[in-house]
Amino acid sequence: MSFYRNNTLIKRKDGRLAIGKKEKSYKTENYYGRFYVDGKQVSISSRTSNKKEAIKILEQHYEDYQAKKRLNLIVHSKSVKDCWKEYEQDLKRGSSLSGVTLRGYIQKGLLMIKYIGKLKVDRLTYDNITDLLARRSVYTKNKAHKLRQATLIGDLRAFSKFDTWLVEKGYKKKKLVGLKTKIIGKNKENTSRLYFKRNEYQKLLSISKARIKKAEQGGLDGGKRVAFNRKLLHQFIIFGVSTGIRVGGILNLKWEDVILRDKKQDYFDKGIDKSFEDDFYGKLDRYYTINNVTDKSGHYKNIGLGGSYFAIEEVKKIYKEKGINFKNQDKIFNVKSFSVGFNSLLEEANLKRVKVGDNWLRRDSVSLRHTYVVFMLENGFSEFSIGKNVNTSGEMINKHYTKNLLTTDMIDQLTGVGKRRNLRVVTI
Repeated sequence: MSFYRNNTLIKRKDGRLAIGKKEKSYKTENYYGRFYVDGKQVSISSRTSNKKEAIKILEQHYEDYQAKKRLNLIVHSKSVKDCWKEYEQDLKRGSSLSGVTLRGYIQKGLLMIKYIGKLKVDRLTYDNITDLLARRSVYTKNKAHKLRQATLIGDLRAFSKFDTWLVEKGYKKKKLVGLKTKIIGKNKENTSRLYFKRNEYQKLLSISKARIKKAEQGGLDGGKRVAFNRKLLHQFIIFGVSTGIRVGGILNLKWEDVILRDKKQDYFDKGIDKSFEDDFYGKLDRYYTINNVTDKSGHYKNIGLGGSYFAIEEVKKIYKEKGINFKNQDKIFNVKSFSVGFNSLLEEANLKRVKVGDNWLRRDSVSLRHTYVVFMLENGFSEFSIGKNVNTSGEMINKHYTKNLLTTDMIDQLTGVGKRRNLRVVTI
């Protein structure tokens, strides 16, 4: 039986990419793509039944796989579950571990399979292991019992041995080093990202503008290239807080993915004459963006606040000043990462870490998404509507994004203090 349904097969990339709908027996109308990399077949879903969108998505997947091959990255990823099963057999065959220790390792492996089993081993991050330990605590089913640090260190040791095996087998390129320090921490640093309070966000933008001005003046800390990078970073920050899109999703955005919209025109198209104030807040209320996002959660539409509109307009000006021409298919920010510049900015603004109780909370670029969520909650939006706009669930919003709300902020939210404050997401 043919994989593709009759009259749905499409060939792209000189015939190397086959696109089509599966036979009706598969009970799906989505388009799928098939191609070969290093002699192995890749079959991937576009997750859409729209032909035009599917072709675009699957062509991008094809290019991503080819790029991995060129960069000598892992092309054919394996899941934690599949790798652990193979590792377990190696343990049983040649391990010098005692029976008790071996059973302990196998038990820890079952927990890995249960909670992170579907993740690809070459994409594992420190946050994934942190989440595993958090779920490990829940696994005891005893809310009064808190796992001892020695138990958590034992879990990390077991994973570290597994991680070393993965690298030796060639299933991933690099080992996650310093697990104990980075996850448990010397000073109980919590790996949860802290959001920016409104005054802290304004401080961040003010320091950022000062750094841009300093770079423009030259000297050891300046130059045109440094000023250019800092200007882009400034707009990246504003766009992130104005949309709540994940960092990877923002960096994936192409010019064709972002639509600049004017509410006045929207109302006019409906036959309504709507007026807006011509001041700072009136402009923020009038303009917005519609963003076609691709990130680790999939593909979705996001509606950005006014700040995102002006951030995109500013990026256009920055490129024009630099003499850079761009096409619709080009990525907007066109950088691999802002982490170095953003961390430098956070340190200079003294906003990198904050001590809350016995824990140290840190900020990085992920904090922009957290800030968007908290600001929207403070402005009265429901967890469901926020979650839908950033492609997560209301439950996840409650579980991961609001857990570090400071007590004073919660009081303000519950008593209505500042409820009508505008979300100031761009400075002029």
